[in-house]
Amino acid sequence: MKYTNLLLSGILSGAFLLSNCSPKPAELAGDAYPVAKAEGTTYAINAEGSSLKWIGAKVSMKHTGAVKIKGGEFTAKGGNITSGKFVVDMPSLENLDLDGAWKAKLEGHLKSADFFDIEKYPEATFEIASVTKTDKAFDVRGNLTIKGISKGISFPAEIAFEGETPVSAKGTITINRQNWGIVYPGMADDLIADNVQFDVNLVTKK
Repeated sequence: MKYTNLLLSGILSGAFLLSNCSPKPAELAGDAYPVAKAEGTTYAINAEGSSLKWIGAKVSMKHTGAVKIKGGEFTAKGGNITSGKFVVDMPSLENLDLDGAWKAKLEGHLKSADFFDIEKYPEATFEIASVTKTDKAFDVRGNLTIKGISKGISFPAEIAFEGETPVSAKGTITINRQNWGIVYPGMADDLIADNVQFDVNLVTKK
C-alpha cells in the first residue's frame, strides 16, 4: 500500500508539473478559419533552410525532435503577408535525444496509428488565414491540418522583411494533441501530456 501511494503521488506530481510547465496552447478557433484570397507577390519557402522542432512530454521525461519542412510559400503586398502555407513531411519525423534501439522504438511509435499515422497521413499543413501586426510581433491566424483534421488556431510570430519582401518567420505553436485525434494516453504509470510544442522557423528563397 505504501508503494502504491508513493507511485500515485509521483504520477500526480509529474502530471501537475507537466501541465504547469507546458506552454499555453495556441488559441483554438474551431474547425477552420476562412482563408482570404492571396494578393501580391509569392515567395517560395526554402525547405532546406527552414526547420520545425518538436517537444513532447510524459510524466517521467520529455523528448525533443524535428520534422522536415517539405515546401510552401508566402504571398505579400505592401510589406504585409496576405497568405501563405507550409507543408510538413511527416515520414521525416525524428527524435533527437535518444540513440540506438530506444530512438528507433520511439520514432516508430510516433509514426504509427497511435500518434501521427504517417502511412495514411504523410503530410501535415498550416495555411495562413490572416496576419495582423501587434505591438510586439504579429498575430497569425490559420488552419493546422494533422491526420486529415483541420482546426483554426492563432499564435504570435516574428516576421522579418527586407523592404517589402518577407525573408523569415518564426513562432512557437503549442497544441492539445487531442483536438487532432491523437489520443493515445501512454502507460498508466507514465501518462503522456496532451500539449505538444512546435518551434517553426521558415525562411524564403533568395
